[in-house]
Amino acid sequence: MDITFYMFFSAFLMSMSAWCVFLWAVRTGQFRDVEETKFQIWPKEAMRPDEAEGGPDAPKQPATSMTQPAATLRH
Repeated sequence: MDITFYMFFSAFLMSMSAWCVFLWAVRTGQFRDVEETKFQIWPKEAMRPDEAEGGPDAPKQPATSMTQPAATLRH
């Protein structure tokens, strides 16, 4: 019976510490605008055109010369 009490007590302490860490993260703004990190790592100049214009929901642009066969590139 003693070991069960200690296990419940330690589980309670771990869950309370996880709850405190979660509350700290919410209060300090760790979950605000999580997509902004991607733009801090990759500046707009280094991103593909479809990502630079607004992400995956933006309208797709026509294929570039990199994706077209060589025969269709000649005018």
